[in-house]
Amino acid sequence: MRRAIALATAFVLGATAPALAADPQPWPPPGVSYYGDPAAPDISGLWMGSAMGIPGEGPVSNSGTTADGRPPSYLAPWPLPYRPAHQAIVDERAAAAKKGVALGDIGSKCLPFGLPYMLVSQHYPEEIVQTPGQVTFYFFGTFPVTVWTDGRGHPADLKPSFNGHSIGRWVGNVLMADTVGIVPLSPIDSNHDPHSAKLHMKWRVERVSPDVIHTQITLFDDEAFTEPVTITNIAHRKTTAEWQILDDQSCFDNNQDTPPPKAAEGFIKF
Repeated sequence: MRRAIALATAFVLGATAPALAADPQPWPPPGVSYYGDPAAPDISGLWMGSAMGIPGEGPVSNSGTTADGRPPSYLAPWPLPYRPAHQAIVDERAAAAKKGVALGDIGSKCLPFGLPYMLVSQHYPEEIVQTPGQVTFYFFGTFPVTVWTDGRGHPADLKPSFNGHSIGRWVGNVLMADTVGIVPLSPIDSNHDPHSAKLHMKWRVERVSPDVIHTQITLFDDEAFTEPVTITNIAHRKTTAEWQILDDQSCFDNNQDTPPPKAAEGFIKF
């Protein structure tokens, strides 16, 4: 954010902003930290994980790779252990994809990607900011996710949302998170695999070395699955400013996955 403000100020003053790709400045800049909770282990910073992949194939993403070309992570078991009703949805989406129609791709309609998608398929870096009582995950092109670590529980009258509601606690150096209340409109991953309204996520984040964190996500959904589904996403620290993405990622501007403007008023094509 501070860097974004600095760049905006440079434009206002008529100065030429430096190109991010050529900027050798480490990220975050000296004296700036995302770690503001000395009572908890430090997992703050900018991290690059992997996109979800299909065994025998590459990562599933618009570009066919992650931002830095790393190999994909895989959901297990695979194929996903769907019950008949949800397998029918999978089959319908697969048939539509062969015709060039991406059913279940809510991102193309400018809706939030939601969880677990953002944890399972990381095409770009995420930023983790720690403050007392909460850990916040900032993902590219969508809304942040807050894991409350202040001892609160899930609300009794929780209204489902794309990100759901997340609470957590520290067990040693591991953040143990628990997420409920995710709308079934949200896909599991970039393959647009479905889940039900009963989805319950349990995930853990551990910094296994100074520059590596492991995030293990387990999906419990006995309406959609016959057994839990797990993925482990390994992320590496990004330490240069070029990875600090400033794009606001407005879905309405030049979205190639939407119908022409006359059929989808509000979208801008160029």
